[in-house]
Order: sequence, then structure tokens, then C-alpha cells
Amino acid sequence: MSFFADTNIALGYTIIHDKWHENAKKLIDEKSDTIFWSNLVEKEYNVKLDNIFDDIDIFLKSTEKILRNNQKNFLNYYDFEEHILKRTKRCRLDINKKQKILEHFWSKYSLIEVIAQILYLNFRNYNKNFKKLYYMRDKKLNNILILHNCGLNNYLKYLDYAEKLYEWGVHKPDCKIVIDAHDCGLIHPNLIFVSTDKRMIDLILEHNTEFLNIFEFKSCN
Repeated sequence: MSFFADTNIALGYTIIHDKWHENAKKLIDEKSDTIFWSNLVEKEYNVKLDNIFDDIDIFLKSTEKILRNNQKNFLNYYDFEEHILKRTKRCRLDINKKQKILEHFWSKYSLIEVIAQILYLNFRNYNKNFKKLYYMRDKKLNNILILHNCGLNNYLKYLDYAEKLYEWGVHKPDCKIVIDAHDCGLIHPNLIFVSTDKRMIDLILEHNTEFLNIFEFKSCN
């Protein structure tokens, strides 16, 4: 049995601070099955990953600056988190990722001492090594996922199918990705389409999908 990964699965795997990271990691690391993605998914993943990297970089630099100028000794993690989140409200990174980054930092250094200067030095070191961790995960993902090389406009071959999905309420970019999975399923039978987008999966499952060569639509959340 083979799988076709939606963009959010790939992003969730690489971004350890994504709310779907554990689900994506379990799917990709623990399965011996073949997992595909398409040119469109790969392109969307790379664009979104770059944007998220930029937002994370701004948040990390802002946090490092806050800690460098900070004279306050924190009582515990929650005191630390509250202090940082209040002062990084303008950072575009969503609050869930901010919290997960702060939690990851705190647990990584097993912080007991919360003296301001020690905290700053630890976070500066954390920031230096942060991108290396992401690049390693990105490289690992690209070594695992197999490209179904169908081009960026594959949906044009199945325009009637794409339009039907759109009529059901599926967003246009998602319609194209589902069509890529269908094309992949023609070559690899019993293909399972997996996504963290439960709304999309539920919309599709409300209808008869026999025209699509996808064995199962599965929500990974």
C-alpha cells in the first residue's frame, strides 16, 4: 500500500514546532510503505517553508534581543513564556509555533537556573543551531518522499474531475493536489491520500469518489 502526502504533511514533518509534527512524523518515520508527493506539492512545500523560516527567524532574533536586554530572573517556564509572548506580538509567527519553540528551548536545556544572563546565553546558542536542525529534517524528508513527476499543470488533463471537487467546496489549490494523487493512483493502486486538513477530507467523503483512483482519503490528525 502506498501513500500520497499533502503539503501540510511535509511541512508538519520538517517543522518540529508545527502542531501536526508528531502526526506527520509518525506517518513518515514509522511506515515502511512508499510515500509520494507531486511537483505541485513539492513547490508549495518549498515556498511555504521559506516563508515560515523567515517568520521563525524574526521571532528568534526578537526573542534573543529581548533576553539580551532583560534583567529579570524568571520564576519558571510560564513566567518566561508570558514575558516573551507579550513582547513578540508583532511577529507574524502564529502563537502555537511560538509556544512550541519556547517549550522546545526550555526542555532542551533542562533549565533549572532561570538567571537572566544564563538564559540569554543559552538562547543565543539555541538560535545559532536552530536552522541546522530544520535543514537536516528538510533533507531527510526529501530523501524519503518519492516524486510523482506529473508536472505543475497535471490537473488540466482531468479538468472535469477538478471542477467537480471545486463544486464540492474544495479549495482550488487542493483540487489540483487531489488530482495529482489520482494520477499517481493510476500507476500505484490502493493509494491512500493523507492530509491534516480535516475539513477538506470531510468535504470529499460526503460524496461519491469512485471517479478518482484513490483507495482512501485519510485525515492525519
